[in-house]
Amino acid sequence: MISIDYTLIVVILNFILLLVLLNAFLYKPLKKFLTERQQGIADDIKETKEAKMAAQEYIVKQEEEYKAAQQQIHKLMEQARKEAEKRSDEIIKQARAHEKDILVDTEKRLEHEKQKTIQSIEAELSVAVAKIAAKIIGDNIDEKIDADMISKLLKS
Repeated sequence: MISIDYTLIVVILNFILLLVLLNAFLYKPLKKFLTERQQGIADDIKETKEAKMAAQEYIVKQEEEYKAAQQQIHKLMEQARKEAEKRSDEIIKQARAHEKDILVDTEKRLEHEKQKTIQSIEAELSVAVAKIAAKIIGDNIDEKIDADMISKLLKS
């Protein structure tokens, strides 16, 4: 039969005391630490998910801004190309107008030089004809009158 003596009671009390002390000093702090750690991990996972969502939103936003910037660049390049074509057309028109002005001015100068040359030749020719006529006729009436008469004849 089982006899209960005081050592058994002491062992039982020691065991109960050990359980109370282990519960107080080991189990509760360990349980608290594990709960805090679990909560910290859950918070970290939550923050990570939020950061991932924010990063994805930022990426989508950046892609939209990139596309908008590309479209703006394309528009600016197209506008610059059109402006350059317009400017080149204006420059070509100005060059052609300037070319026409130069041609007209050159033609006027050539006509003026032609007239001066013709007048010079007529004057020299009238003097030469007057001298030849004087030699042929043998008498020189008046060189000025002869020159004027020869000029009239040459003009007609």
